[in-house]
Amino acid sequence: MQQYTRYLYWTSLFLALTSLYLIEKGGKEIYPFFSWKLFTSPSGSENTEEYYRIYRVAGRDTLRVTYQPTKIYDENNLALIVSFYGKKIEHHEYKADNIRKMRSFMRSYRPEYSHLLLYKESFHPQDLGKPSFKIKKH
Repeated sequence: MQQYTRYLYWTSLFLALTSLYLIEKGGKEIYPFFSWKLFTSPSGSENTEEYYRIYRVAGRDTLRVTYQPTKIYDENNLALIVSFYGKKIEHHEYKADNIRKMRSFMRSYRPEYSHLLLYKESFHPQDLGKPSFKIKKH
């Protein structure tokens, strides 16, 4: 494998630069390892992962609102915005203002949804794939 390292390096660099160019031109990322999150915070590097998620009420059930990319935001940006406001709301930092901003953002992002809930989900990445895998919602 060591003999191919040089070729893998140059191929990876070429694909990363190609992805950067395509993203700058408004296209989609073609190289899955272009994202910085793979190297800085891989899933499993912490004992517990926590994410803030938006759920909508549909009848007597709650359904997770999936992040659909728009012209302005991609999936990562949407997750970061929800996480930013979720942390502020949870820690009571100008809670009323941040709830208002979060509602305003969600109205502009998904205006068809009303009755939204903000949950903090936590799980242990080491348990992924096990039959006893559970996600705790708060």
